[in-house]
Amino acid sequence: MKDKVERIEAIFGELGYDTFDSEDTEDMYQASFGKDGDITGSVFIEHDCNFLEIAYTYVFEKDEEIFLRDHLESMMNICYEYGIYFNVAREEDEISFSIFSKLYFSGLNVESLQDTIEDFTSCNSELVSMFNVEEEDDSFHEDRYYNE
Repeated sequence: MKDKVERIEAIFGELGYDTFDSEDTEDMYQASFGKDGDITGSVFIEHDCNFLEIAYTYVFEKDEEIFLRDHLESMMNICYEYGIYFNVAREEDEISFSIFSKLYFSGLNVESLQDTIEDFTSCNSELVSMFNVEEEDDSFHEDRYYNE
């Protein structure tokens, strides 16, 4: 596991990303990554897994469920366009929309991680653009973004 973490952090560094707020246990490694203090996403590595995962989560308040339902198909299409997976989870007082991408360690190198991050950030940018357009028309809550 230690070798995987060192390899990931080295490649992120070569791409100009900082990793921070890392949590390293025997079974899992998790860290946020970004440039110039801006969070781009989180990276996850599980001990017995053959891939790394990068992710970002948007949180919708319960009263924004209609907004989410109205735009879910567009959100899914944006994710599909970039090959990004997504997950929707409903909690008691919020709904989270998480996007993530996976990259197998056997194919992991600077170029493959760079391509994966570029698709991931492009997907994120399109989602945020869609949200911001809707913000002008709806009572949209800008504080819904956070990174897990």
